[in-house]
Amino acid sequence: MLTTTEIRVIAQKIVNLSKASARRETGFLQRSISYTVEQNVFIFVEVFYGQFGTNSKLEINAKRLMPSGVKWRMRYTDINRKVLEDGSIQTGRSSINKITDIIGRQSTTAVTALINKIRGFGKKKNENTD
Repeated sequence: MLTTTEIRVIAQKIVNLSKASARRETGFLQRSISYTVEQNVFIFVEVFYGQFGTNSKLEINAKRLMPSGVKWRMRYTDINRKVLEDGSIQTGRSSINKITDIIGRQSTTAVTALINKIRGFGKKKNENTD
């Protein structure tokens, strides 16, 4: 089972993906997309612009990326953050049960270079050991 910290990382990734896909008229929709945790239920929040139908892909991303056994719901608000609609509680996909399934393996060349340097693979060829 995933820890709360790992699930929060996943929830933040869902928020970031949704902000990238949101409509950009004034930027207000992007700033409104967030998540919160209430009674062990992750709640994804966004302002509902009725004229556009679907505002961002927040609900799609949450359905696609939330792991197995994690309860979550959607909450749509108006511009003043008054709740317009609270969705029903859903659980994550059963095919996702590891954090690496969602965020992938994160390695950088700097970390690899540091490990190689510590192991001694990064020595200069013309070193004098006198």
